[in-house]
Amino acid sequence: MTLLLKPKRQRRFRSDRRTRALTFSTLAWLKFQFLCHAGPTEVGGFGLSHADEPLFIEDVLVVRQLCTFVSVAFEDLAVADLFDEMADAGIPPSRFARVWLHTHPGASVEPSSVDEATFARVFGACDWSIMAILGRTGRMSARLQFTTGPGAAIALPTRVDWSDWPDLAGSLAERVEAWRQDYAAKIHVPRPKDELPRTPSNGSHQHPLDTLDYFPGDWHAFQ
Repeated sequence: MTLLLKPKRQRRFRSDRRTRALTFSTLAWLKFQFLCHAGPTEVGGFGLSHADEPLFIEDVLVVRQLCTFVSVAFEDLAVADLFDEMADAGIPPSRFARVWLHTHPGASVEPSSVDEATFARVFGACDWSIMAILGRTGRMSARLQFTTGPGAAIALPTRVDWSDWPDLAGSLAERVEAWRQDYAAKIHVPRPKDELPRTPSNGSHQHPLDTLDYFPGDWHAFQ
């Protein structure tokens, strides 16, 4: 995993908080788009924020996960390894475990019921957190929630900072190949026979994929 620990240039962020948006660096946006279009399933990850601006995403961190058309399940050890790697790099959870990114393989960017339940369970104890969804048509949704005080949730606009594009264009082929290798190593899709619905002994008709979740059951972002 390649981490963008320091920006290549001094960035100036807007001081007018009324116009704040979830902003992606050039590389973070291109990587997010690659993940969205590389396969037929959803893909999940974490947004690595700039040290001075939590709404500026420098990179998309991907861990090993089981992906289907409707859900993603992160591997327990992969999440633990990410926390260890970030700790070794001196990066606090407030920079990499507050912005939850995932893709939808269709045009809709509205959170599903599984998305909402996962966001509430995993990030509900954080002082702030963001859920952002990218669809295949380029549309994106983002929601910021606060749990301090009375609590609140607001929709965020999204944008891309293309200022680094001229400096990065020449090395894009190498970066895409690195993303391709990362995708092949970490994104796993169940075999078709594993996705066939079965009727449980209790007579209900719950699809087995409905039990998949984005995070281990006992994991929380504030830990």
